[in-house]
Amino acid sequence: MDADGDASPKETPKPQSKTKSKGSPEQRFTLRNPEWHYLQLQMTFNPPHPAGFTSPSYPPDLLTWKTHLDVALGRFLGISGTGIPADFLHLDADKLLVRIPHEDAPRYMAAVTGWADEIEGRNVSFRVLDSTEFLMGIIGGEGSSLFR
Repeated sequence: MDADGDASPKETPKPQSKTKSKGSPEQRFTLRNPEWHYLQLQMTFNPPHPAGFTSPSYPPDLLTWKTHLDVALGRFLGISGTGIPADFLHLDADKLLVRIPHEDAPRYMAAVTGWADEIEGRNVSFRVLDSTEFLMGIIGGEGSSLFR
């Protein structure tokens, strides 16, 4: 008998497990200093080209993109702007996916969005459609559509 007069022993509650019993426990991590920054750029034309239109400057190829981006970076940032390394990851008509060093991202975006020129009687400029430190943030999903 215990002090309360009960003959049965008291059961102590079992602590509940904080991890899920099914599968592995959830893991999280943080990247504090990402090395790269990803941009999805669009080359805009005003007035826009009609559907099915082709010319030497439309749709823009990689050389056209490189030339115009270098001009924009050179005008805004001088020779230090043209020295920013950029990897062209994917080209789809007037849209381009670019990888640049993380520390140069603000200067790069300011330079390319502030540039405008006239080509074949149309005003041409750049627009940033998306900007992120993670490639999957732009392409989304599993990324298989990027390399089709």
